[in-house]
Amino acid sequence: MSIFDYPRINFKGLISINVGTANNDDYSNDLFVPNSPYAPGQPVRLADSASVQPETYGMDDATWLKWAVTPLVVTTVDPPVDPCANMIKKDEGLRQVAANSTETIIPGEWNFYGDMGLDMQKVGITGINDPNNVIPASLKSTIQSSQLSFLNRTGDNGRSTGMVIDINPEDPTNTQVFTDALSLISGDTVIFMGKPTKAMTRWINMFRNGNLTGPNGAAAMFQCVLPLSALNGQPILQGMPQKSPTGQALAGIVVRYNFYRPLQIVNKYNYQGQAWIDKMVQVYANKGTNSDYLQIQGTIAPWFEGDATSQTTGRYLEPQTFPWPIGWKGNRLGAPQMQIPPAILYYRNYDQFRQIPGQISIDLSAVLPDMYQGNYDPMVTGNNPKFDLGQLYLAIGNPANLQDPNTLILGQINYMDVKANDANGWVFDFTWNAFINAKINNNEPFFLYCSGPMGIDQAIHIEKPLFLFSETSGVYAEQNTVNPNATTTQFRDYGPGTVPISFIGYKNGQKLTNNGGYTYDLWYYDTTPNQAPGKAIPLQQGYTLGSPINLPVSKKGNVLITCTTRDNPPPACYGHFNPLTGSIINVRVLPNDEDYSQYYKDPNSPQPTGNDKLTWDVVYSKVLRNYYLLYPAMSQVLPLNNPDIWEDPAMTRALMGRISLDLWNTATAMPRTRDLSASRRKLLTAWCLKLVTP
Repeated sequence: MSIFDYPRINFKGLISINVGTANNDDYSNDLFVPNSPYAPGQPVRLADSASVQPETYGMDDATWLKWAVTPLVVTTVDPPVDPCANMIKKDEGLRQVAANSTETIIPGEWNFYGDMGLDMQKVGITGINDPNNVIPASLKSTIQSSQLSFLNRTGDNGRSTGMVIDINPEDPTNTQVFTDALSLISGDTVIFMGKPTKAMTRWINMFRNGNLTGPNGAAAMFQCVLPLSALNGQPILQGMPQKSPTGQALAGIVVRYNFYRPLQIVNKYNYQGQAWIDKMVQVYANKGTNSDYLQIQGTIAPWFEGDATSQTTGRYLEPQTFPWPIGWKGNRLGAPQMQIPPAILYYRNYDQFRQIPGQISIDLSAVLPDMYQGNYDPMVTGNNPKFDLGQLYLAIGNPANLQDPNTLILGQINYMDVKANDANGWVFDFTWNAFINAKINNNEPFFLYCSGPMGIDQAIHIEKPLFLFSETSGVYAEQNTVNPNATTTQFRDYGPGTVPISFIGYKNGQKLTNNGGYTYDLWYYDTTPNQAPGKAIPLQQGYTLGSPINLPVSKKGNVLITCTTRDNPPPACYGHFNPLTGSIINVRVLPNDEDYSQYYKDPNSPQPTGNDKLTWDVVYSKVLRNYYLLYPAMSQVLPLNNPDIWEDPAMTRALMGRISLDLWNTATAMPRTRDLSASRRKLLTAWCLKLVTP
């Protein structure tokens, strides 16, 4: 039931995302000017993402680092007409520059010194839905005064361990949230603190705000769980039911949350044109950061055996396209009509024999757009009301006609009251009745219908029986250059070991244990940054849900895998792929196309020791230079280019520990970007062993 069970503990606040931007590739549609000393007429790029190496254009390190934060005049060009050559970018704010002219940019973009950190700020409890009074009164009072965070301990020694890590630095559908701890703390009282599962982007939504454009108008949903093993003896368990209404045993707690309204301190609304360039030059003069500050809203609820881990599940209400509402000033991205994220509805029939009450609940937390009314100060909240789409109704019956006598309207949704809906987590509950069950038995769909003066008079969501997704929706693979037809079924997700990946399905809100009468096919797109995204390529016909996926890995880079029914193949090219409705697994295939055997005493050893050829210059140029240049935050404490530091045996041992796969899913792992391939990990470890082995 995901977040539909009681009790529901709802929260809201701010979260800072200190992402590094050097590898965002937002300026690759711009060209170096014809008289440039670097690469005249070529795209402006800082990184070769597939090879995990910087593009230095012949500059030494010091020159490159200065160049990355210095204003640069570039030539603008029109984006390709071919939709297969376009991909959503992550550039902050608006860029309204005519093609074939010039503009001034900063190559390192808007947060060059970001360290990938996540930090919740004053994320407090907005309301508790506990109709059965499961939570003891004293615990409920403590929860109401608590704050959610990524802190790993209470008090002044606690630090935020959250990290945001993109599998594909160019594509916004694949952000991962890693953290050592997710904590609910009131003063010195820990209500819960434990390591959650990885959370992954769901439903990247470029149409979240009717008054913000670019990525500032975007949003995404995430979900993770803390299993019982991470919560033993903690107070939160006193407020959780031991079984669900249908008898599943408690397995932990689930946390579903949304990020939205991203703004930076130095943003392109308050600092326009040259003023933005000048301000960023000031920030970078002191190696300062310009983090994104987003609103975060979510729900904590019991998690039961059999529930999904990374995705809210139930009956799937698929979003429909509808006319742009009157007054919309947000993103349109060239789309003729608007579309918002899916809605998930939970329905349970009344069971008189087992005394199980009926329930109808719908999660609209990720669905309804906002209308920002602030002055672009990211630290100020309370100025982001809902966009008025008109009257919104939940109904079952005929989606084409709300007034059809056979349509049963379950109720109007009062979504404009932000405070009240923050208190209920944007999960709306409706009264069950037997007429609904009769319509379900007649295969009539639930739907959301919008009408009124805003130009919309139609169903904006209609229930679709089948819902496909993956619990392993963002993973890493290793390139295999031995065989040009090499494939793998093993991927790194959230631990030192590898796992298979698959898609699963729900039909009418119930998890499928077979294919549910459908025939499925797998497809993939090449989404490697710095190139045109690829066309849809068949991967497997006749796929069985839940079975391991076998992916070609002879080529390094990124791919996106999607699963479709045979009668509904994906778009021919990725430029038309819809991340709101398409099933997604993002894979980064890490590069192993360079032979380092000449640097090993025994090349056949699983983990060799370096020989005399394996010098500091080798490991720096092959591995460490990438992180020194593209992620300078890593060198704020200890410079990655200084051999005097890293050749010290104590530091060498520390480095060897930090790059170990045992630390893969922790805040202390190096590199934070998780893009160190197996061959480069072996090379760096071999160098460490050479220095520390007698």
